[in-house]
Amino acid sequence: MAKLKTVLFDLDDTPLPEMVPENEALLVACGLAADRYDADTKKMLDTVDESCRRLWAQWKTPIVYSEIAYSVWEDLCGPADSAESNLGNDSDTITKYKREVWDEVLASYGIEDADLRDEIIKLHRIERLKRLKPFADAIDVIEQVKEQYPIAIVTNGSPTVQRIKLNESGLAGYFDVVVASGDVGFGKPKPEPFNSALEQLNVRPEEAVMIGNSWGSDIKGASNLGMPSIWFNVDQKSRPDDGFSPTIELDSLKKIPEAVSQIAN
Repeated sequence: MAKLKTVLFDLDDTPLPEMVPENEALLVACGLAADRYDADTKKMLDTVDESCRRLWAQWKTPIVYSEIAYSVWEDLCGPADSAESNLGNDSDTITKYKREVWDEVLASYGIEDADLRDEIIKLHRIERLKRLKPFADAIDVIEQVKEQYPIAIVTNGSPTVQRIKLNESGLAGYFDVVVASGDVGFGKPKPEPFNSALEQLNVRPEEAVMIGNSWGSDIKGASNLGMPSIWFNVDQKSRPDDGFSPTIELDSLKKIPEAVSQIAN
């Protein structure tokens, strides 16, 4: 086995929680409607999900959004994408998307209130940003790994949104390289995001290890390149019977430094 030279981390739900804090922020935002009208916040949350997915599919989004696994949730909170990313989401289109989603959600409860809609949009962003906090052991683990190896983030999604998450969570300064799928036009498990990080670090796939929670994106993607992988399976999901296998499976971030050492040795 080749000598280990670098460690790659996924971002969402690996060092940084994703959907739990997203749902918490949405519930707070939906609470504004519950305070003023007869609306159930939990039912409203389901309506937000339905509206996001339907409007995202109909929105004038290029096919690259699917290619880079650009989530419907990212633009509900996120800012405009940079012009350099060529994703086409300027400030006007982002604002239009947010308004259309929340107008539809409110309308499903018989509510027409543009002022409330705009308050919800603002509150959701505030609540989401303040919940950008790493898992309890994430920074300690990252610091331990970084003492031994250069480290990188390889994540799916909008470059702008993913970098905001890194900056707001305090994680950005730890990583030598950050690659979002939107930077390269293709999402994991395709090889482009991994290869971009490896090229910047000047290492081969067999000299790196990928750590992530997603079987489909992280474990398959690494395996296809002949790269060792660590599956962060905190939810203790069953392994898919698809012929792929991680090098090591963990249910705790605390175990990552030891697992990296095992792979190195």
